[in-house]
Amino acid sequence: MKTLNKEKAAALGVPQYVKRPIPAYAIQIVPENQAWLEEEERLNLEKLTVQTLEGQFNFEIGDYLIIGNDNEVWTVKEKIFEATYKQV
Repeated sequence: MKTLNKEKAAALGVPQYVKRPIPAYAIQIVPENQAWLEEEERLNLEKLTVQTLEGQFNFEIGDYLIIGNDNEVWTVKEKIFEATYKQV
């Protein structure tokens, strides 16, 4: 099986894109924020699950809960959040 990587994509003339910077709110899922997080009905802190537009997903303590422009929610791993998000 052949794999497509960025070098092959560039050689084939596949267009490159940059994700638009869309502001979102974020709160880290840690015990100190539990009082705020308990208010969110799409988040189950006992089962460590979140109900997103794409379905139910698991998360870990330390991940971030993101609230998008249309009030949709999703979680992002702490390491990925710190590498790809910045506070405005």
